[in-house]
Amino acid sequence: MKRRVCKLATALLLAAILPVSLLGAGLSLPACYQDSYYAQLPQLYRRLTDSPGKRLVLVGGSNVAFGVDVGLLEHMLARYGYEYTVCPFGLYAAVGAGAMLELSQDQLREGDVVVLAFEPTDETLSPYFGASAFWKCAEEAPELLAAVSPAHQAALAGNYIGFLQDRAAICRSGEFPQPNGVYAKASFGEDGNLKFYRAGNAMALGWDTGAPVDLAGVQVSPDFAGQVNDYCRRAGERGAEVYLSFSPVNRSALTGDPAAGTADYFRACLDAFDCPVISDPSRYVLDSGWFYDSNFHLNSAGAVLRTCLLAEDLLAQFGCYQELSFPRPSMPDPLPQETETVADSGHFRFSPVDESGSGYVVSGLTEEGLAQASLTVPAGYEGGPVVGIAAHALDGAEKLEELRLPETVESLPDGAFSGCPRLTRLVLEHTQRLCRITEGTFDGAPQVKIYVPAAAYPLYRDGDGCEANLWSALLNRVLRY
Repeated sequence: MKRRVCKLATALLLAAILPVSLLGAGLSLPACYQDSYYAQLPQLYRRLTDSPGKRLVLVGGSNVAFGVDVGLLEHMLARYGYEYTVCPFGLYAAVGAGAMLELSQDQLREGDVVVLAFEPTDETLSPYFGASAFWKCAEEAPELLAAVSPAHQAALAGNYIGFLQDRAAICRSGEFPQPNGVYAKASFGEDGNLKFYRAGNAMALGWDTGAPVDLAGVQVSPDFAGQVNDYCRRAGERGAEVYLSFSPVNRSALTGDPAAGTADYFRACLDAFDCPVISDPSRYVLDSGWFYDSNFHLNSAGAVLRTCLLAEDLLAQFGCYQELSFPRPSMPDPLPQETETVADSGHFRFSPVDESGSGYVVSGLTEEGLAQASLTVPAGYEGGPVVGIAAHALDGAEKLEELRLPETVESLPDGAFSGCPRLTRLVLEHTQRLCRITEGTFDGAPQVKIYVPAAAYPLYRDGDGCEANLWSALLNRVLRY
């Protein structure tokens, strides 16, 4: 009965914010994202709304999905007499942390416990709202639209035509998102747990070199802090408790002095948020072997380790002072990487990414390289992977027309191709994950067309649901091979 009332209210809301013709056009199109990572949000929302008894709600970004073993956490707490249904409620930087707060706040009730765990990035700790990504989440669950703020409903209404155009283009192409691996709805269990096995660290150097983490420089937006504190107040009025914990962070990705940066970030959180802090953030700065495909995503063994840490923090907060004996897993070995050296290697200059010398970026071209019309960046150099191209590395390549990049290249900086005016073909071999770009990667290079594997094209078009997809703005330049 409650579900029917909610759907009726949502239908009335849609009719109020969208013209009937547009609403009808949307309803006439088939669902496009029902098998994707986006489609997991309705399942998490329904678990939260329908679960009886006391709930432990974990609110944050994708570090929650990749970093907590739901069944194990329930078992650990129950072992010491604390019975909770664990409701993971963190999936998307692409949607925004504020939306996860809005969706969960009115579902809280007496006896619930909420743990907040946000990734330490300026975007996550801001009022950012990804309307396009949210439409994908709500494609077959319009009740989600009624659970966000009027301001976000207005943003959704303004984005609806673009969302319809994207869906229509997908229908015309016949290439529906068919994700496999970790970024698929099928990778989640009925309890919301990410069941896809993540054997080890899949990143070339063990950390995402395109997204170093500066804990000392992270800014908590005052507007976001206000939203979190209002959430805590409203939760308290409902008889729920809210605590602050921390996202895991890859130690290898930290810039500057890790200890000082962690302390600065801790103080920033203490100043911004009113809720009790139950965790020491330094315990969540972990070695790279515990991570999977980003600086905040844990592999399966890492998720068990983080679950143990969180269980210990919660039990201490609950007043359980018994000696705890949670077995820790062994840190897995990194996954093997392809680092093949190609014939063009002598056309490039390379610089080490860091002092370890375990990986390299293209830092320039040799005199012979500057004379080439076609170049292929090698996946490896002197035994280490080639993970990026430095800013201005291609300056002076006035004859270059085609450049091919291996999947080991993880990021491309601002203006990466502005120094090669004849470059028209950028061929990407990436199939498993997107090469990270910035809003300025193709500044000064409007002539460049980007060629991607046909099987990977939906990833460039739709993203993985976990992060904002900057490639979507370049689709008029992305071609398939």
